Amino acid sequence: MTLTLLDLYNTAASQEWSMYDNDAANTDEMEKPLVIALNKAVTEILYSYPFPFRERTHILFTMPKIKYYDIPQGLIIRDKEENYSIKINNNLIKLIKNPIQLTEKQGCPEGFFIKGSKLVLYPTPNEKFILTIDYITLSIGENSDGDEIFTLTNVDDIITVPHYLEEIFKNAVISRTMLNSISSESDENYSAYKKQSEISYHQLVKYAKGVEPAKSIKI
Repeated sequence: MTLTLLDLYNTAASQEWSMYDNDAANTDEMEKPLVIALNKAVTEILYSYPFPFRERTHILFTMPKIKYYDIPQGLIIRDKEENYSIKINNNLIKLIKNPIQLTEKQGCPEGFFIKGSKLVLYPTPNEKFILTIDYITLSIGENSDGDEIFTLTNVDDIITVPHYLEEIFKNAVISRTMLNSISSESDENYSAYKKQSEISYHQLVKYAKGVEPAKSIKI
């Protein structure tokens, strides 16, 4: 099974008390409020925890005398020692905290800093090096052309989740969507969907990481 917006939409529309038709076949037949609610649930879940399946590696080659490079669309991973996972020729380079004090020079980069949306290497590369950046992507899936997407828009947009987690993730999204759609906590359906949402979310974290989740995990 591949999780698509259409699948999520019709499943959500089939839930108890749902006011939407559950037989949508194309984008025009999907009602905007439910699409918005589904996107909200997806991003709340995916962005709440650094799921291993969201990890990516950005690889490029530096160019001589060029020190500015694009930052990948996500969060750069750090280890327990607070080292960022940015490497030159497989060697970690350090964050430069006071770049204003640097003097211009060229060589093999030993450090970096962030300026705007660019990663700045120091020293400026004097030849071609392999730059790798491990990061957690902010994309939630792909469209039919294979491009990364950050919101679900078309019926065939796909959520990027490992096959074995798809059903758990789907349950988490649907229950979270229903919970967010209930206007009052006194509604008779609220407590049931809240319990479903909490259980499915904790299952997702547990099986995504392979060990018991921390008891304090909440969204």
